[in-house]
Amino acid sequence: MTAPETASSGLKKWIVALIPVFIAAFIALMPKPEGLQPNAWYYFATFVGIIVGIALEALPMGIIGLIGICLVSVLNLLNKKPSETLSWALSGFSHSVVWLVFAAMIFAVALNNTGIGRRIALVFIKKIGKSSLGLGYAISLADFVLGPFMPSNTARSLGTMYPITRSAAEALGSHPGDTAGKVGSFLMFTAFTATFVSSSTFLTAAAMSVLAVDYIAKATGLPPLSWMDYLLGFIPQALIVFAMTPLIAYWFFPPSVKRFEAAPAWAAEELRKMGRLTAKEIVTLGIFLLALLGWIFLHKQIPPAMVAVIAMVLMIVCGAITWEQLLGDKGAWNIMIVLATLITMASGLKIVGFLDWMTQASTGWVSHIGLSAIQIMIVIALLDYVIHYLYVSITAHVTTLFPLWLALASAIPGFPVQLLGVLLIHTKEGFGAMTPYAAGHGVGFMLSGYFPDHKRFWKAETAWSYSYLLIMLASIPYWIWLYGYQ
Repeated sequence: MTAPETASSGLKKWIVALIPVFIAAFIALMPKPEGLQPNAWYYFATFVGIIVGIALEALPMGIIGLIGICLVSVLNLLNKKPSETLSWALSGFSHSVVWLVFAAMIFAVALNNTGIGRRIALVFIKKIGKSSLGLGYAISLADFVLGPFMPSNTARSLGTMYPITRSAAEALGSHPGDTAGKVGSFLMFTAFTATFVSSSTFLTAAAMSVLAVDYIAKATGLPPLSWMDYLLGFIPQALIVFAMTPLIAYWFFPPSVKRFEAAPAWAAEELRKMGRLTAKEIVTLGIFLLALLGWIFLHKQIPPAMVAVIAMVLMIVCGAITWEQLLGDKGAWNIMIVLATLITMASGLKIVGFLDWMTQASTGWVSHIGLSAIQIMIVIALLDYVIHYLYVSITAHVTTLFPLWLALASAIPGFPVQLLGVLLIHTKEGFGAMTPYAAGHGVGFMLSGYFPDHKRFWKAETAWSYSYLLIMLASIPYWIWLYGYQ
């Protein structure tokens, strides 16, 4: 890179970094709304600046969250004693969701470290991989099985399924470039979207689902949805979306070769190279199953976060992973800081009284628009969906907007807030696929070399994403029957 290009790149970074600052300052200098305390208005301005900074990726998400906490603390925007402000600043790091997600992220390390994730995928390819469409379903099924134990689309899809899918494509003679259309493009797009099916189906397959369930419980006063409650809420939809995912990939990226008799043989050879199940693999599987049973049957006796932490400790003690591997997993520590800081910032909106003011201020407006509760719910879901075009992270979207939507809904007498929350939980996986940058793993797939026509990749994303959204909207009656109109 030449000196002028370096200077230009540096200037762009500064401009991007300053945009959130200017927006926050502009809001802070606007006339304070009636009924809102000055410190609450300044807190909201800071919060918006944090949202914009995260959406623009001005800096890494974790440091943006820390900047927000530091600003609130130094300026005393909470209007609390220093000791109380410090307790608030650190509160996110003691949140159960943070530890559940962190422990589950370490599960992903064990899956990759022991090779059990790769083995599972190869078994499915061996069993149902004779045709190109069968290979697509094998890839989807492998991701689905790994879902409960890997609460990150990026870790599961890009970290585990991507290399397996690419290896399978290359073994069948489909490489980036001229031979991409042989089967590789189809398989790679299937792998990209399949992970969203898993994340919608299992509570522990996406970090943000756990957080969203906690938000709903706090907004409604109802018990949080259990692991099994969540699973039952998406079984019918999972069957439909699971079936449609390879079909949409097949439509936009039709493989030039339909039959691959060599695929099962390749998978069998790879399994032969791996050898028999190792002791570490067996131990890891056993611990995973125990954690799953704990989440399903013991959630009332042992909090899910504690189950995850116990499972993490057992994996270290039994040698499935090492302490050094835990310390070296940057992804797990990064998500811990990101979640902790954003949860803290979101909680501040309630502490300063902004959410209470917003619910009161919006009550009159909502009552005059003349829509039913279900219609309002659909409008909110559609608005939330479209807004994600501005986001580059599902995590950022949920932590910043989810509490606001729930607060707005809570302002409407008799509104089914839990039902809205359930709808928003599941639609988030759909908008994660609407653009290459909408979720952490999208860009990696698009730039893999298997999609020389990026426009077709975008079109396929749009078709999958909005088909998924329609299925979610059609699921509202089912959720009313399952969870109740509450």
